[in-house]
Amino acid sequence: MPTPLNKDQARIKSACEQRLAIKLGDWYTFTQYFSPRDLPTQQHWIQAGDICTELCFILEGLVRIYYIDQSGNEVNQHFYQANEVIAPVDALVSKEPCQYFVQALEPTRLMVANYSELSKAGEESPELLRLEIKMLQTIFMKSARREAHLLLGNGEQRYRWFCKEYPELLERVPQYHIASFLGITPVSLSRLRKK
Repeated sequence: MPTPLNKDQARIKSACEQRLAIKLGDWYTFTQYFSPRDLPTQQHWIQAGDICTELCFILEGLVRIYYIDQSGNEVNQHFYQANEVIAPVDALVSKEPCQYFVQALEPTRLMVANYSELSKAGEESPELLRLEIKMLQTIFMKSARREAHLLLGNGEQRYRWFCKEYPELLERVPQYHIASFLGITPVSLSRLRKK
């Protein structure tokens, strides 16, 4: 009989099964690698320059990934919300300092795991390895889609894509953050919204 999961562990299991289409024989062992961490609004999980060792699953809330450009402006790279996995994959793999920030935009509850420990467990379990790969693939795909839309679409096309892909964020995220994410000015975004 499987070991019962607590509420947070059950959320990870449910989201992984639904979003990643992954089933494990032993969710308890996998979820034991995660521990809860709460971030109040505006607090950073990761700051540029940090050596990153963790990946996380978002139970509640909303975070943004952003860079500081050469002019000192914040440039949003992505938003992540409940039931998504987030990790600084490039920094984890290269073991170099992270180049961006991850900040809570609203009170956020994370389940955080040490990536090395999780990866080591995957070496001993094909099931865990498949799950690790699937988690990293979802992070990569989310970034690749946004990059393709930025490179291939104009401001209006990018805004339409955002509305279709993330309708729930239109009211949750300040407009200047959305404009930064789309690579347009807040004034341009305001015009597009009026259309």
